[in-house]
Amino acid sequence: MEPESQELSLELDQSALQETVDQYSAALEEHRRRQTEIEGVASQEEQAVAEQDDPRNAEKWGTGAVAKEVSSAIHGGVQKTLSSVTTFPERTVDALSGEMSRERREKGYYRPEWDPFENYDNPIITRTWWGQLLEGTVHFGTLAAAIIPTAKATLGRVGLGAAWTGTSSLIRAAGVGAASDLISKESDGHNALGSLRDRYGLIDTPISTKDTDHPIWMKFKNIVEGIGIGMVFDSATLLLGKGSQAVKTQISNRQKSVDIQTNRKGVQELRRNEFGFRGSKNKTVADSHQAAHISQDDPFVVWEQQKRIRNEWGAEDGSTASVTTPIQRERIAREADISEEMVEDVLQKYTSNEKYQKIVEDVKASRQRLVDVFGDSIAAHQRITQGRNAVDMSAEEYLMEIFESSDVYSKGTPDEIVTITSKNVVVVDLVVGTLLRQLRDLGIAGREIADFADLMDIDGPADQIMDTMLTALTEAKRARIVKSQNFRELGAGKRRYLQETLAKDMADTRDSIMSILQIAKDDPDENLLNALFEAFSQMKEVNNLDDFDAWARKVIKGGDIGGKKQTGVLIKELEGMMVNSILSGPKTPIRALMGTSTATFLRPFATTLGATLRYPFDGDSTTIRAGLASLNAMMETIPEAFDLFKSRLNSYWKGDLSTIKSRFAEFNRGDGNWELMRKWVEESGRSTVGDKIAFSMANMARAINDNSFFSAGTRIMASIDDVFAYLLGRAKMREKAMRSALDAKAKGVFTAYTEITPDVIKVFEDDFYRDIFDANGNIVDKATQFARKEVTLTQELTGFVSGLNQVFQANPWAKPFFLFARTGINGLQLTAKHTPGFNFLVKEFNDIAFATKSDIKDLVKYGITNEAELANAKALQTGRFAIGSAVVSLASWAWLRGDMTGNGPADRQKRQAWMDAGYKTRTIKLPFTDVYIGYDAFEPFNQIMSTIADVGDASQLMGEEWTERELQKIALVVGQSVASKSYLAGLQQFVDLFGGRPGQGSRILAGIMNNQVPLSGLRNEIGKIITPYTRELNSGIEDALRNRNLISEYIASNELPIKYDLLNGKPIKDHDPMTRMWNALMPVNFNLESSPGRQLLFNSGYDLRMSTYFSPDGYDLTKAPEIRSMFQKAIGDQNLEHELNKLSRNKRILASIAEMKKDIEKGNRGDYEPGDYYHNIIIGRLFDDAREQAWLNIRQEDIVIDLMQEEDFKTLDRRNKTNETANILNMYK
Repeated sequence: MEPESQELSLELDQSALQETVDQYSAALEEHRRRQTEIEGVASQEEQAVAEQDDPRNAEKWGTGAVAKEVSSAIHGGVQKTLSSVTTFPERTVDALSGEMSRERREKGYYRPEWDPFENYDNPIITRTWWGQLLEGTVHFGTLAAAIIPTAKATLGRVGLGAAWTGTSSLIRAAGVGAASDLISKESDGHNALGSLRDRYGLIDTPISTKDTDHPIWMKFKNIVEGIGIGMVFDSATLLLGKGSQAVKTQISNRQKSVDIQTNRKGVQELRRNEFGFRGSKNKTVADSHQAAHISQDDPFVVWEQQKRIRNEWGAEDGSTASVTTPIQRERIAREADISEEMVEDVLQKYTSNEKYQKIVEDVKASRQRLVDVFGDSIAAHQRITQGRNAVDMSAEEYLMEIFESSDVYSKGTPDEIVTITSKNVVVVDLVVGTLLRQLRDLGIAGREIADFADLMDIDGPADQIMDTMLTALTEAKRARIVKSQNFRELGAGKRRYLQETLAKDMADTRDSIMSILQIAKDDPDENLLNALFEAFSQMKEVNNLDDFDAWARKVIKGGDIGGKKQTGVLIKELEGMMVNSILSGPKTPIRALMGTSTATFLRPFATTLGATLRYPFDGDSTTIRAGLASLNAMMETIPEAFDLFKSRLNSYWKGDLSTIKSRFAEFNRGDGNWELMRKWVEESGRSTVGDKIAFSMANMARAINDNSFFSAGTRIMASIDDVFAYLLGRAKMREKAMRSALDAKAKGVFTAYTEITPDVIKVFEDDFYRDIFDANGNIVDKATQFARKEVTLTQELTGFVSGLNQVFQANPWAKPFFLFARTGINGLQLTAKHTPGFNFLVKEFNDIAFATKSDIKDLVKYGITNEAELANAKALQTGRFAIGSAVVSLASWAWLRGDMTGNGPADRQKRQAWMDAGYKTRTIKLPFTDVYIGYDAFEPFNQIMSTIADVGDASQLMGEEWTERELQKIALVVGQSVASKSYLAGLQQFVDLFGGRPGQGSRILAGIMNNQVPLSGLRNEIGKIITPYTRELNSGIEDALRNRNLISEYIASNELPIKYDLLNGKPIKDHDPMTRMWNALMPVNFNLESSPGRQLLFNSGYDLRMSTYFSPDGYDLTKAPEIRSMFQKAIGDQNLEHELNKLSRNKRILASIAEMKKDIEKGNRGDYEPGDYYHNIIIGRLFDDAREQAWLNIRQEDIVIDLMQEEDFKTLDRRNKTNETANILNMYK
């Protein structure tokens, strides 16, 4: 009996299950919360321990962190000096023997075997720019301290002690600096003094000369005081001055000045019942950058420093101490009521100096003139009172006006003259000049601490800048008022007028500056505030707020900024729009990919080939294996390259990378100045209508440029360039690894392995990563950087072309004709490097070809820094020469077979007629097919191929004797014009624009207008897909614009007339949809139209230029595109191609063509016209009969009748005028 089947069911308690799930979720959440707390506590404990070990690990630095950084800098500098001195002999020997370079090549770094002072496992490090500066100062200061007495003693022993003391300080400084660089181990990899110079100009001069009063050193003082870390300056100065009493006094006075200013400012804040936080009165709890006052000095000392800045080479970017107090600056900035008191205070201190009294005595005794003593101050005062448009007035004449405007009436004694000059000129210059430099230094200080401090803190850098700027503007304004004619004529009411005018004008100025700072403070993007500080740090002359407005306008519209003519953001953004628009077509990035990939992969291939060809002569097998290793590395890295491309493109598309750099342009989305400009235009109340319109246009253009869709082409090409840079870097790693492994094996130190295997190379390769890439993946290797620029066509322009580019930059209206100059010229150079004969025209080729191993110092600009790189470069040149020779041979054979075309006839009208008849420029026939493809995308060989075809065509047209006689001219002209076609095309348009050729101006302007609208490249390609036919155009702008936007023809009320093939009546470019799509998307175009009759026509020399521009009975059709279109169609309907095909088999025709070629070869071309030959007579009859029949077929059309009537009326009118003028004398009778 079978068991009874039972259906089992399980009923679940849904509520109980949900309760269980909730309890589990709650428990899990609690566990996570506790775990987070534990981790947080652990993290806090770890942070506390880290801060206890090193207070610099804290997010916000306090006094302890600053002191630790100072200590590390001092100890590190001394350690570097001791290590440099003790290791100098070993490093010298290793450098001369090549051991240093070998160790760097193998390990990526060099270390002496004996260094008792350097702990490489636990080095002393500094974490700030000023810490590194202080460390460098200590290092080179202590080195110089040893070098100077040694030099004196050495020269003294040889009897040249006077030479040292008699040499200028700058020359001695240069000598000390050179000796320091020689001994310092920091200079083995780079010029360490140069790294300081990069940050602070000529700061190595005071370091080398021990000049602690040098203006550049004062600039350093002002900056670190503005940050609130004056102890850095004190430490550096003490070491620089070797602890002398004068230096100690200088440091003590500085500290005392800062303390006095802080205390007095704090007392003032307390007296004014300021109960909130203020930097001075709450200094013990304030951050270092709050109430960070700049120390004062004696005004006469400051005046002497100011004269050094203006007259001493190397001090022009320096600074001085302050002559004003923070109390004075704040009161003037907020109340504008004590300007006169401040001037009197500075004047009293200035005139009480003993050296000033000596000047007065010299003037009294007429031993010195005022203009000799105070000439620089007089000139500065004249600039203050008269602005940048100062009249051409001598110093004496200007002083006379100063005397006339003063309140002293006798004005005759020397005491009064000097006093007036000092009060009205020198003190004003002292105050304004020091404040302007102080403003710049505060801007630099704020810029340096922007990453870890709030610049808008109470009494922070922003407040300090506002007080300083307003004080400078107030004093400059006061000087202008006092100097004015109105002020001189006021009489007794001068003081009241001065106070009221200053109060009113400066209130408006103060409100404007505060609004600008408030705008920056309230903006969520901190880059805006940083940009404002950057602007302050670069200002050298701000006489009033109009100067700030002028700076803003120059940024927007362009102008002279900092002594250099700058293109404004409006032009830059419009130019960016045009570039993005032109590059928006799908062909552009694909062509860039093809060209760059060819150039990239050909490098290691050509290097290997060249090294192989050179091997019988130099026996260098290492370069062969290194080249093969590079090529193999590129192939292996392709999968990584695809991933990198997707990653970079995603970052560019989303805007994660602010700088988008491609071969054609560079755009930066993270420009904080932009937002500053927008706020100034919209909210400051000081911009004009013109400013607003200009910025509105620029802002619109920028928004379009920032849009990923409108700039897709640029972003894709930037990603492509990044990918190939990575491929080159990986190839260089593999090459270095192979060379290092081969070197190790040759020296017998390769004991761990018996053979060099891929695993062994991988071990070596990893050691070279940091030699090629930095931490951010950017290339740092010089040779790879040069290769990257070469394959991406981004090398900087030099010579004539660079000068031409500068001319176009200075005239932005002409820039559209020179947009892609760098790409075109670099493409020309890359082609020339592959072209036998032309390679000797490239300076780089000659420099490398004739260089020797012992003389490579001049090759660093090509990335060649050692013998291995020189061997690579020579092999690369040989390989390129071999490849270029092969391309020349293959191209020559293709042309001889009639399978390759060049640019066609030099006459543009004739060339266009050939193209209308089916001639395809710059194409080559695929083997075993009748298909022609364009070779324009085959970079860098496309220019070689077109040059050969053009030279060959010239030979056919002009004869062999003429060609031999003029071959050099042909090669140079054709090679140059074709190879730089993208570059010269713009220049040709530029020439045509002013050449007076009918219709050229309209077409060029239409092109510029079209390219200024987004997506011109994409619109053009889409139009060719949807409405592919070539059109007949009038010479106006409208037709030219419509022809570039054929997609619009679907909605046009009257379509542009189609251009028809004269031989078969079909529309020109009547391709099938698949061919259209391919030709629109791919840079390699297919052309299927070819027949024996067409080839016969091109070989015959028959002139097609005027076939449809005039009717058989003489009517002018040049301005009638619709009728020309009808006429072409009617001619084509006669099926001339069929007749020409028959003629191509006619023996008499072929014999006539052969005879014409013989005459050309004999040099008899000038003796006969093309129409003298039988074949052209027959072809001419065919065309004449077809034209007459076609005209007969269309002449009854209304549009044709209207044209004939209009032409007949014009002809009749001209005849009447002729008869009228012939009988004019009879009329008078």
